[in-house]
Amino acid sequence: MKVFVATRVLLLGSIAIGACRSRPQEKFVARGRGALSRVEALSIIAVTTAPETMNYDGKRVAAGPGYQYVLLDCRFTVSPNEVNFDDFQLVRDSAATIGQERNVGDNQDDDYFSWTYLDNSGRPGANVPGSVSPFTARLSFKVPRAAEGGYLFYWGLYWGPAQFHANRG
Repeated sequence: MKVFVATRVLLLGSIAIGACRSRPQEKFVARGRGALSRVEALSIIAVTTAPETMNYDGKRVAAGPGYQYVLLDCRFTVSPNEVNFDDFQLVRDSAATIGQERNVGDNQDDDYFSWTYLDNSGRPGANVPGSVSPFTARLSFKVPRAAEGGYLFYWGLYWGPAQFHANRG
């Protein structure tokens, strides 16, 4: 009896794993998107570079020798509480398979990415816009100074290419 139960559990487990692997990866990737599920929900309104940016605590952070920050000012047509900012990446190019993108810069660096809401004048704002849409936010990515361009990436969606070399700050 125990052998029969164990065999049945193994068989059901194998079927479940097979079913998960046979589903397209995009279906799992799409789960975390929230309202930002189409390219039209975001537009990049400005791309600049700077030797420093503002971190999550409102403190200035220097990129350091050989690096710069790419500042992407973005306008969102969805509610801010429906966007997971930590899921944004700055990638070199679009990839044929989701999950195979290569970041511009080292995304393991503590100072690699930060973001802040922008007020109506385009300056970092202290107030969270709540559920107001549209809204603007600045996404900052630390990249090598020699980097010339990339794509903003979010759960299988791409915006760009954004050119950095023409915007040295």
